[in-house]
Amino acid sequence: MLTFDNLGEAAALERGELPPDAQLGRDPSVTKALPWLLDQLDQRGLIATFFVEAINCQLYPDAIGEIVAGGHELGHHGFSHETWRDLSAENERDSLARGLEAFAKLGVRPRGFRPPGGELTEQTPALLREHGFEWCSPSGDHAEVRDGLAYVPFDWELVDAYHLMDSFGALRASRGDPEAPRAPADLADWLVHRLEAGGYQTLILHPFLMLDDAWATGVAAVLSALAGLTRDGLTAVVPGGVFAASLRGALTS
Repeated sequence: MLTFDNLGEAAALERGELPPDAQLGRDPSVTKALPWLLDQLDQRGLIATFFVEAINCQLYPDAIGEIVAGGHELGHHGFSHETWRDLSAENERDSLARGLEAFAKLGVRPRGFRPPGGELTEQTPALLREHGFEWCSPSGDHAEVRDGLAYVPFDWELVDAYHLMDSFGALRASRGDPEAPRAPADLADWLVHRLEAGGYQTLILHPFLMLDDAWATGVAAVLSALAGLTRDGLTAVVPGGVFAASLRGALTS
């Protein structure tokens, strides 16, 4: 499953990192990295899921349209990248509903959800079913269908930010990995080797990290490897909704 997380300045807004007079709607992850990424995917015939914070429907409606026009799937990633595990049930419900309303104004209806931070709460599954979601993608290790909701999990090892960002050092150490970030070229080689091993895997890449030329080169190499595996019939590279549908079908047939 090929996925991309985060867009624009949503996370920075949520964390209060921007000054009150900051001009929004000009983030280079959208104006520079996203067009480059969409072109890379188009060149290789790859279709992905973009998990987008719903506030981007207001800040970057044209970018949302470009993602959809490229045949890609949009997933709900909170309204403004709230740390999902810390939300009350009321705030979860509000974020889901406000997000769906924002997407609906652009004619989009996400069916998948990935919690910012990777963790669901106890009430999240019921709230997702209440709002008509069909699948979710939290951190975890077991793909399944439970009470009608498909779970398409990810492992932190297949998240580029986990390897590249200083802020993930403590998480890396807690999982037994080196605390220091990987070099982009080394990570690209490692990801290609891991993906070539086969089996169900969820890859998460972040457009804002592709503003670094070294990692953009690495992403291009990873996408080329995925395209080659698909071309040679060794794997299928699909958006999350396709995998979730096949998972549901496999478990009910």
